[in-house]
Amino acid sequence: MIFESGTFRELADPRRPRGSVSFCPSTLDVIARQRSLPAVQQIAVAAGILTAVTVASILRLAASPNAAIFGIAAPLCGIALGAYLAGKLAKYAGLYHGALVGVGYVLAEAIGLAPSPLELSGDGLTEGLSVIAGDALVLALAALAGWIAAPQATSSSSSGTGRDR
Repeated sequence: MIFESGTFRELADPRRPRGSVSFCPSTLDVIARQRSLPAVQQIAVAAGILTAVTVASILRLAASPNAAIFGIAAPLCGIALGAYLAGKLAKYAGLYHGALVGVGYVLAEAIGLAPSPLELSGDGLTEGLSVIAGDALVLALAALAGWIAAPQATSSSSSGTGRDR
């Protein structure tokens, strides 16, 4: 490796700012591999989507047609429950698995298998914005429920100070 003078690439250069870090290309490859997406546990996601669609449909059928707030709450309860279940079934990355349940619910909603959280009415622009807002709400709620369900990290201290006594 050849370093140019004046670029602060030499680690022993006294002009180099304190606390600065220098990465070589092999270090960057290792960091990039460590941040890849986690493996999807398909059983957890499928169980979450099935639970979300089933609970949302049953609650929507049980809700009175005159009670609009229950029509909105029914799908949201189903989505939250399904994403929570997926986050619990997955051993890691609960937020990721919860968000995948949200994506699956949006797809089921698009083909008519699941109820929409927001009723569609009005002209094309209003209806389009309602669909976008409803899908964003579904994805955010599913990710939040999956994150809540994710197992919490435990202390890796070897001193025993973080353990229950």
